[in-house]
Amino acid sequence: APLKDAKAMCTVGAVYLTSPAQTSGLRSGDSVVAFGTCQFADFKSVTESIVPIVKASVGKPIDVVAVRISDGGEVQQISLTLTPQKWSGAGLLGCILK
Repeated sequence: APLKDAKAMCTVGAVYLTSPAQTSGLRSGDSVVAFGTCQFADFKSVTESIVPIVKASVGKPIDVVAVRISDGGEVQQISLTLTPQKWSGAGLLGCILK
């Protein structure tokens, strides 16, 4: 079920090829409205709120809900599973959250 009154905590910038973020289906331009247990009401910053969840969840799937505007301009809410892990690039996700 879609999250009601979901507010974006952060936006996805670059998503690197072959990264965990790309594998999960996350795309540049997506707005993240839920990241694991964290939603807008609890969100302080990417550093304070998201990074600790990522570090605590290496190799474990995190449920992420993102809002994406389709090419036709429709707003879609997308649920995906992101598993932080070491990969060939930087970080554990392989995307920029801002």
